[in-house]
Amino acid sequence: MTLLTEIDVRELPPPEPMTAILSALSTLPQQGMLRVHHSRQPYPLYAKLEAAGWAYECEQLSDHYFLISIYRQLDSSP
Repeated sequence: MTLLTEIDVRELPPPEPMTAILSALSTLPQQGMLRVHHSRQPYPLYAKLEAAGWAYECEQLSDHYFLISIYRQLDSSP
């Protein structure tokens, strides 16, 4: 079962959205997923997520509204 946590960083000035997202990820349960409501594509965050082993999906809902789902990458080793 996936545990869902949601945060809305649309009203936060940079760099507070990244700080809030990374903080939320640090307490996310192993089977958890973080859903982020953001006002733009956070490209610098994506590189940090990939380097730390996180996967993400981003859906653009309008010009200034992005829904980003972040979760742990599945281990594909046998």
